[in-house]
Amino acid sequence: MGTVLIVDDNADAARPLAVLMRHMGHQGLYFDSGEKALGFIKDTLPDLIVLDAMMPGMDGIEVLRRVRSDPRSAGVPVVMFSAIGEAAYQAHARRHGANDYWVKASLSLEDLRQKVSGYLDRS
Repeated sequence: MGTVLIVDDNADAARPLAVLMRHMGHQGLYFDSGEKALGFIKDTLPDLIVLDAMMPGMDGIEVLRRVRSDPRSAGVPVVMFSAIGEAAYQAHARRHGANDYWVKASLSLEDLRQKVSGYLDRS
C-alpha cells in the first residue's frame, strides 16, 4: 500500500482520484492547496504526489520547486495532473522536476490506475 498525495483546488477532479486510490488499496489523501500539501509533506513523505498546475496562491510549479529543493522530499515522484495540454507547459514542468505530466481530459480511470500502479510498484 502506498500513500498518494493529491493536490488540486478543484474537488471535482481530486476527490474521484482519491477514491480510486483507496479502491486500489492505497491511501489517497487530498489537499486543496499547495501550502497545505507542503505542510503535510514536512511530517509525512508520500509515495507519489499528483499535483495540479493551476491553483490560487501557490501554483503547482512552485509546489514542485519546493518539493524538489527539500532533500527529504526531493526523490518523491511528482506527476503534474492538469487541464493544460500544451507541450511547452509540459516541458516547463519537466524542467522543474516533474516525473510525468498527465492531461486530465485525456485519461480514463483505467489509464490512471495503470499509471499510478507504475509509480507505486517502483517504490
